[in-house]
Amino acid sequence: MNLRPKLTFANLAATVALLLAVGGSSVYAAGQLSRNDVHSGNFAPGAVKNPDLAKNAITSPKIRDGTISDADVRAGVIRNEVADVTGSATGGPVLNPSVTGTPVPLSGTTTFTPQPGQAAALVLEAQFTLASTGANCSPAVGLLVNGQPTRAAAETFGTTSPTPVTELSRNADAAFGLINPGTPLTISAEAFGDIDCAPGSKLDKLEVRILQVH
Repeated sequence: MNLRPKLTFANLAATVALLLAVGGSSVYAAGQLSRNDVHSGNFAPGAVKNPDLAKNAITSPKIRDGTISDADVRAGVIRNEVADVTGSATGGPVLNPSVTGTPVPLSGTTTFTPQPGQAAALVLEAQFTLASTGANCSPAVGLLVNGQPTRAAAETFGTTSPTPVTELSRNADAAFGLINPGTPLTISAEAFGDIDCAPGSKLDKLEVRILQVH
């Protein structure tokens, strides 16, 4: 006697009905998800990985303010609006005691534009080689902004020795760009000599930096 049940339409319909009753909407949703059917609560913690995100999917409005730190940003991604300015040592001899000074050629980006809500400060450090004719040899170098002198001037203590010595001097001036933000500012430099400096006295090197102050 054959006891194996036959697959009839009634059996199939009963099985489908049972699945629908047990699975509910999940059986339906598996094949026919509608727009906005999947919500945050449907994802297991940590289930969404980088490959699951489309290119450019994360935009600025989706990032909470103040959550991105310096460690999260690759170096060089955010461009510094204020570039360094570096002075060369081609200023040469500092024997000229002229009141107007001798221009010192600067290399680098010598023009910068302060941004609204920020100010700029200038700092400089100068290295001199000094030798004296007998009195105090005290040259200096100063910075100008758009042709106007600033208080950023590196003045040496000087020397009375005929033997060449190396001396460093540094100074700073702030702030620039508070009243007229957005106006380009150009830096230049001048060396001021001393009649008491012996031949061989010179400005060896000048380093200038522009710092943003928030």
